[in-house]
Amino acid sequence: MIDNPVNDGMRRQEGDNLHPTAAFRTDHRIDLVDLPDHLRPALGRNAPKLLFGHQERRHIPLLDLPPVGVGVRPIVTHHHLTLIRDMRGHPGDELQIDAQGNYSEQYYIANPGEGWTRPVSQGGKFSDDFWPAPKAKREYLGLNLGLEKRFSNNWQGGFNYTWSQMKGNCGGLSSSDESGRNSPNVERYWDLWFERYDIHGQPLDGILPSDRSHYFKAYGSYAFPFGLTVGVVGYGRSGLPKTTTLSFNDMQMFPDGYYNTGERLPFVFTADLYLEYNLRILKKYSINLNATITNFTNTSTISSYSMQYNYDMLRMTDEQLFAQKTNYQDWKTLVANNPVTNKLNPVYGWWTGRNGPFSLRLGARLSF
Repeated sequence: MIDNPVNDGMRRQEGDNLHPTAAFRTDHRIDLVDLPDHLRPALGRNAPKLLFGHQERRHIPLLDLPPVGVGVRPIVTHHHLTLIRDMRGHPGDELQIDAQGNYSEQYYIANPGEGWTRPVSQGGKFSDDFWPAPKAKREYLGLNLGLEKRFSNNWQGGFNYTWSQMKGNCGGLSSSDESGRNSPNVERYWDLWFERYDIHGQPLDGILPSDRSHYFKAYGSYAFPFGLTVGVVGYGRSGLPKTTTLSFNDMQMFPDGYYNTGERLPFVFTADLYLEYNLRILKKYSINLNATITNFTNTSTISSYSMQYNYDMLRMTDEQLFAQKTNYQDWKTLVANNPVTNKLNPVYGWWTGRNGPFSLRLGARLSF
């Protein structure tokens, strides 16, 4: 049996009542609802909106398929996320002190911009004195192009390209604001009344930290007649946006919004290599030896920078922050005048991480 993971969409398998040249395809099935009119031009007025879907594994006889397939798939997702978020109310109300003098934090569990998180004048619990909590928003636009040659004449291959853009004010259940922190619904999003605003008093809404404009993947494998299979997968992807942050009032702030630098991390190219050898013993037994070399190109491209501008925290009162909307003071000037010892982060703009080195994984399997 040949089990080649190089091709994400196909595997060649025998037995279990399957055709000897059958394939498994993993299809991404999408639920459809109406798309708002202002997002229809690229797809036509009657185009649907594509939402989160599920994967379906289907058995398809390869003899019914052409040897080469080409696909084009536009993707538009435009929606307000429904999140159950932990949110603080009036500053100071969230701090509780027990009889022993221990502090604890307490939050509202609600959907941002809805229900209790609205101002009191709109039926919510939050004071009208503070900037209202924006609704969670994430908008994804994408175009995927694919070319695939199914397994025949001992080889298979394919190429995929995706252009995409991700905008909004929330990266989702894993926080792209915190380098992918995976603590669903309890990250720092909305933890203080100003957290989803920049220092100008404008709601955050822009290119998200997880955005990658271009993504390429090319793969191929060849099965030699003496039992050796060799496969290669190559990847290329745009770097993530670089956004300046401030240490501000016990929080992280994006003073000029997302992607204020207009720069990205370097473009990354890397490739993986797969080797597999099948040896049959007698008629009933076979031994499979395989090796996977991840990042066999040993790419060490920079993967992160230190983007916090200040070292010691900048603090402002609520009144001073409110005034930024009508009497704006440049935040760099505020940092320079901050009465602290270490005003600036000495490693601001320096790289802090690179792609990891290559790794080797060996495997063996006995079939009988």
